[in-house]
Amino acid sequence: MPTELSTHGWPQPERQARWAQAISDTYFPLTLEFATAQPFDGHLQRWSTPSTPLSLSRLRSSQLGYSRSKAHIGQDHEAFYLVTVPRSSEVHFEQDGQQLSCSPGGFIVERGDAPYRFHYGKQNDLWVLKLPERALKANLLGHKRYTRHCFDASQGLGRIFVEQLDLCARHFDASPAAARHLLLEQATATLLLALQQDQRVLGSEGSNLSTLHLTRVEQYVQQHLGDPELSPAAIAGACGLSLRYLHKLFAITPYTLGEWVRHQRLEAVHRQLRDPHCHLAIGELAFRWGFTDQAQFTRAFRQRYGCTAREVRAACAH
Repeated sequence: MPTELSTHGWPQPERQARWAQAISDTYFPLTLEFATAQPFDGHLQRWSTPSTPLSLSRLRSSQLGYSRSKAHIGQDHEAFYLVTVPRSSEVHFEQDGQQLSCSPGGFIVERGDAPYRFHYGKQNDLWVLKLPERALKANLLGHKRYTRHCFDASQGLGRIFVEQLDLCARHFDASPAAARHLLLEQATATLLLALQQDQRVLGSEGSNLSTLHLTRVEQYVQQHLGDPELSPAAIAGACGLSLRYLHKLFAITPYTLGEWVRHQRLEAVHRQLRDPHCHLAIGELAFRWGFTDQAQFTRAFRQRYGCTAREVRAACAH
């Protein structure tokens, strides 16, 4: 069953304090700004598993504002992002000097590692996907650019992403415990694809020719991740770049090109190891995702996840 709470039955004098605590416990520390002229009502459901830091929630409440300060951020042990999908009324978001308004039919990305304010002026119903910043950082080069836009959820991958959130909530409890994390991860994978393919990000403030090239490299690597011949030279040639310039591009990211490609391959193997419907041997999975040296794969996997691939598969089988 999802974690669920409602202000129904709570004494009015206690509602604001108890709701503020519940919101901070579900997402991260926030200050809530309640409307003064009306009683407050709220209902919160949350779906999560112990095996993944991802969580999905459905938040329904009266008019409300949320603010995140540097003091709040200082309390975090890990940085998280929120992807918010308004279902019944417009939301407003302010971060890094940018102001966004997002109506039903769209969604926004909120950085938890920087101050912001988020609010809506009347009763609202929201999907909120919480994911660790490292999930975006590892898969989206220049991931902080994605907080500058309202993304389309009315068609294409954006719509599929939102439909997956609804499916996740409706089928979570009926799914085997070992498969529940896959519902969350599949929605996250679709989200990443939707973000990667939004061309506005390339032209956003702070983007430049380097960002354009990085995005092209990112897309090419994802499409050819299982190719053992995916070398820096092959990537540079396919993207129309010199090898020297390609390596220079990655100097502005947290990873070298080789580290980033290896990380993407490890993530792909790790994702399939946790899929109860995947019965390929570990060696076959490693080869499928471009690893040609089993010993090198084993060392890299243990270094990345702190355990062996066999241990990951065994843990997800229970």
